[in-house]
Amino acid sequence: MSVTYTPMLEQYREIKSKHVHEILFFRLGDFYEMFFEDAELASRELEITLTSREAGQNQRIPMCGIPYHAAENYIARLIAKGYKVAICEQVEDPKLVKGLVKREVIKIITPGTVLTEALLPDAANNYLAALYEEEDVLYLAAADISTGECMWALFKGASRLSALLDHLFHLMPAELILASSIKNLADLTGFIESRIPHCSTTNVMLDDSASINNLPKQHFSKEELPDSGGALLAVASLLYYLHQTVKTDLSHINHLVKYNSSDYLILDAATLRNLEITRNMRDGSKRDTLLSVLDFTKTAMGGRLLKKWLEYPLINQSQIIRRQEAVAELIEKPAARAAISECMASIYDFERILTRLEVGTANARDLVALRSSLEALPEIKAQLKDMSASLFSHAGMSIMTHSDVSSLIGSAIVDNPPLSVREGGMIKAGYDLELDELRSISHDSKQWIQNLETTEREK
Repeated sequence: MSVTYTPMLEQYREIKSKHVHEILFFRLGDFYEMFFEDAELASRELEITLTSREAGQNQRIPMCGIPYHAAENYIARLIAKGYKVAICEQVEDPKLVKGLVKREVIKIITPGTVLTEALLPDAANNYLAALYEEEDVLYLAAADISTGECMWALFKGASRLSALLDHLFHLMPAELILASSIKNLADLTGFIESRIPHCSTTNVMLDDSASINNLPKQHFSKEELPDSGGALLAVASLLYYLHQTVKTDLSHINHLVKYNSSDYLILDAATLRNLEITRNMRDGSKRDTLLSVLDFTKTAMGGRLLKKWLEYPLINQSQIIRRQEAVAELIEKPAARAAISECMASIYDFERILTRLEVGTANARDLVALRSSLEALPEIKAQLKDMSASLFSHAGMSIMTHSDVSSLIGSAIVDNPPLSVREGGMIKAGYDLELDELRSISHDSKQWIQNLETTEREK
């Protein structure tokens, strides 16, 4: 006997049927509600009260909910446990609609697509990787959506799986997409479970449609695109998954690089682990590693770069000499070194701030952090101008100070803005006269009415 649910629950069931593998956060007023199996799962994992709701025909169903303004912390806990969350919002104003409000999933948050600052490690990337196998070649594409970095690699020959696993151990992806059937799937999953236990695996088998195959061309220049069809499919699969989950502008992913093993000294997973270069053997953290001894970086971006340099040592002599010349000049010029270091201390995570701006999740505090970071650039550029090492001279010429942007933010945004737009008070007084007038009305309506009455009498 079929069950007839209320119209709202029928709407929920229809949306949920398209998101079977995600926990559906269903917006009802000021709450995100979960029903049926999702409610039981979320109640257990988040340790929140499981209640029930009238579902029609004298039936009750499991239900639990969280305030929408506190959702970020709950989502973070679920993502950290490897779950995926689909955010379903009201896309119509309830005051203007008669009957059921239209709802849609506006984004899907997965371990490899998170943009929430609290979920992202400062000094490490958060990679989403896609794997595609064709005959005797394994193709890997990986992107960190929080920084916009994107790369691809291929592994072939008898040792291709071993080389792939070593590279995955370097990347430590939060999520791996399987874009085709994998011959040695058991070995792959066994390695992930033992060496990258936090990595979740998702199967995404794509059809060979033109829209999917054109995705790499929309993001990257012709010169950067792989000349291999298998590599293109790996990159396309990665981009398709990102578009399907994030559901927003991804134009910041616009540079694709190829990983060439011949450019670096190969450190396999066992070597990297046993030498404790970036992760210790006890708990996988940075503590008591070579990285912890060397890391005196002032910015999160510098921390991530130093980690890459240690995991991928150069073997090209000219590139090694360029770095040595830069280090030598800093040693010879302690005043310049101290000045640059001081400026670096006021620079926030440019890469991730700009990404949040691109995808529309930034807040006013991100803008203040961006202003502070931009204001440090002129002094850094001036210091680098007097440097002779090629790394520094090139960087000095490449830096754009964007003084117009920092001035605009400084004149418009208060120094200590609230976290949410709903709290108000983030725009400086004097920046917009109309806004100032509206604030005056809201703060002292009686005085405003008296002034209006006086003005009208004079007229």
